[in-house]
Amino acid sequence: MNYTLINEKIMRRVYSRRDGWSHKGDFGKLLVVGGSKEYTGSPAIVALSALRSGCDFVKIFAPLRSADACANFSPEIIAIPYEKDYLDVNAIEEIEKIGAWAKVVEIGNGIGRDKLQYELVRSIQRNIKKTLIIDADGLKVLDTNLLNFDTLLTPNSYEFEVMFGEKPSKELDERAKLVKEKAREFKTIILLKGHVDIVSDGEDVFINKTNSPYMTKAGTGDTLAGIASSLIAQGNSIIDSACAACFINGYTGRTVAKAKKEAISPVDIINNMYLTLSRFKY
Repeated sequence: MNYTLINEKIMRRVYSRRDGWSHKGDFGKLLVVGGSKEYTGSPAIVALSALRSGCDFVKIFAPLRSADACANFSPEIIAIPYEKDYLDVNAIEEIEKIGAWAKVVEIGNGIGRDKLQYELVRSIQRNIKKTLIIDADGLKVLDTNLLNFDTLLTPNSYEFEVMFGEKPSKELDERAKLVKEKAREFKTIILLKGHVDIVSDGEDVFINKTNSPYMTKAGTGDTLAGIASSLIAQGNSIIDSACAACFINGYTGRTVAKAKKEAISPVDIINNMYLTLSRFKY
């Protein structure tokens, strides 16, 4: 199996020196759709990761309790509440309206996975004509027949199996082969998270080995989705953004884990991301 190892060179593909006359909004507008009564903080982790990796504007659309929690998490976050405990298909008009402002829409983190979310995610797939990043619960309820090359999927092994009905092997060549096959079959881009991350568009395969075994905390996948969404919103290709997100998330997590070990959290990755960007950018 042929694949390319992701290294620090990817940073110079997705970041360049900014013009002195750059304006607010030049470097991306992202809408994060997620959260529920139980999982209030997931959208905030996505949003803050996007902001820390360079996106100028991030808005969150979330159920009321989640939106309030996200707004209180940081003054940087713009949270728009949906006056229910869970997102449902009746929210699609509001999402379309806000989505018209955004370059990229990220969906799935903490939304739940019953019939309400099943209908919503599929409605977004049909009606939102933007680049979509689908993560977490969104992966469990999407329609694989509506996938396309303007969509990035960011599953772990379990979510991959739910979507495609096949469990990824722990053997790297077999794992990479399966990701490539599914990306080609469904004409989409897949980032399979794991000890070794695998990215494929059905033609090329890229692998990332910067991760740490201490990055098992809930929320470290949310940081990855936020970084990828941010880089796409800044104008990079989906495949480059996915590869760079793996590198940034993994390298930052590994750096923090050297000191914190089991105490590492997703917020640590967010707060220390600048170290990775400062070291490897241009």
